[in-house]
Amino acid sequence: MMYIDELKRVPLFATCSMADLKQLLDCPHKRQSYGAGSLVMRLGDPCLSLMVLTEGAVETRMGSDEGREVVVERIEAPSLLAPVFLFSDNNHMPVEVVAATRAVIWFINREGFARFMGEHPPVMAAFMQTIAEKGTFLAGKVRSFATKGMQGRVLEHLDTHGAITNVTAAAGMLGVSRSALSRVLSDMQAAGLIVRTGEGLVKKG
Repeated sequence: MMYIDELKRVPLFATCSMADLKQLLDCPHKRQSYGAGSLVMRLGDPCLSLMVLTEGAVETRMGSDEGREVVVERIEAPSLLAPVFLFSDNNHMPVEVVAATRAVIWFINREGFARFMGEHPPVMAAFMQTIAEKGTFLAGKVRSFATKGMQGRVLEHLDTHGAITNVTAAAGMLGVSRSALSRVLSDMQAAGLIVRTGEGLVKKG
């Protein structure tokens, strides 16, 4: 089958042979390409397929009460999308998924994937680990919003991303307005916490 080697590069399927993957694709599936900015999943859409990002990047977004759009997470290939909700009783997407770049996503039937895991225990173990890691990430995200001040969240953002090159994009990821972030960045520069370099705003030292 064309493109099946893409799945072999996904950590979930690292222990699978090409014959195993061909068996997996005996169940209903599709491979779909998206242009940058294209909507992949709407808020509230049911999650009925294992979604495997094999190329590009997507962003998960959520609207705020003030009408702003917050970037919850940027996900790079190869990765799974929304694995936590795949087998949930309430399996509706809590976020919107948008292609950040050109992206390729495989949609593999949920029931077929469940049968495949039953026949391939290493895949089931890898899937359970992925869910656990995603839960840890989401818990940390919530804790960050709940306990860190704005400056702390900016420093954490810089630890993760290295530099702020676009204030508007950073504001979306941090869930604040551009003007509010600009004020905080100015205060942090004045306090010597961050400096502007050729790469953008970075932590001092």
